[in-house]
Amino acid sequence: MKSCGLYIHIPFCRSKCIYCDFFSGGASAADWDLLVDALLNELEERKHELKDLPDTLYIGGGTPSLIQVDAFRRLIDGIYDKIGGRKQWNEFTIEVNPDDVTEEKCALWLEAGVNRVSMGVQSFVDSELNAIRRRHNADCAEKSLHVLKKHFHNISIDLMFGLPGQTADSWYESVGKAIEINPEHISAYSLMFEDGTPISVMKNLGRLFFPSDDECVEMWKSLSRRLKMSGYSQYEISNYSKPGYESVHNSRYWLGFPYLGIGPSAHSYDGGGVRRANPSDLKGYLRRFSSNNVECSPFYIEETLETEELIEEMLLTRMRMRSGVSLSEFEMRFGIKEKERLLGNAREYIRNDMVAIDNGRLRLTDDGIMIADEIILGLTM
Repeated sequence: MKSCGLYIHIPFCRSKCIYCDFFSGGASAADWDLLVDALLNELEERKHELKDLPDTLYIGGGTPSLIQVDAFRRLIDGIYDKIGGRKQWNEFTIEVNPDDVTEEKCALWLEAGVNRVSMGVQSFVDSELNAIRRRHNADCAEKSLHVLKKHFHNISIDLMFGLPGQTADSWYESVGKAIEINPEHISAYSLMFEDGTPISVMKNLGRLFFPSDDECVEMWKSLSRRLKMSGYSQYEISNYSKPGYESVHNSRYWLGFPYLGIGPSAHSYDGGGVRRANPSDLKGYLRRFSSNNVECSPFYIEETLETEELIEEMLLTRMRMRSGVSLSEFEMRFGIKEKERLLGNAREYIRNDMVAIDNGRLRLTDDGIMIADEIILGLTM
């Protein structure tokens, strides 16, 4: 039986970053009691979908660190009640913003069983944080990390490259500060321009200026080189960790394990081929799962993946990991003909040293990582 995970989506932020296209609303209008009621009612209704008791819990958003103390306690107590009593999680992560971190909240999170904290820093350069409308500054991020380190021994931070006004020198400064603080895990993402986000609009209007693609490549290479020298391993395209601190919950997404997602816009997977997605509709979600609602129709949209879609998904997720795809597992799931087709598609990339086969696994090389999307698309042709 594959281990399974539980994800809880908190759909509120105090303010929205101009690059973000995740589903969230303004925290000033949040009714935390109503949201907690709805989350727990959905969990009660859908807990039968869990293949086993979950051993990872991830509370994301949005900004989970905004939840009021009493509402957070009630949410966690309710989760334990629904899945069968208080337990020791293999991994329990909460996402936080730097300006929400306090000694009181750290104590609350510890008491609830949190053993991993993921903090969105993005940059240690104030001008870059201002450009993307982050609420915190570099000093706030650094101080918050030192507070977290007093309470937790598994901390992850997010960094971003390709930000407006960012240079090789300013990126060097941010990475250097991250190495100095020495968290157990670092996620580093290239800025993406999603349709309809304010940053995409401003880019198209020429109001913001960004590093070139070549400069972003050099930023990524510099990051990878310096983190490797500092004891981090790159276990996924965007993720680096000290030994033993890889994200368990997120790794299971990439490995095709089952998980249940609770909350508006949350996604679920049964580990076999059925995906479910809750609509990004907060009002509809609260109405559907309010305590006095007797409606029984599912809120989610369900999709059953065909064989070709399962192949594409396996390649899309496994090839993001440095360990790549097990060819024996691929053959066991999809047959020898599909494995031969995969190897045929990989031949040119292997010849050009973009893909390698090591110990029965097909994986991206360092050069291949730079064009990962193109390669993965080519492998699925």
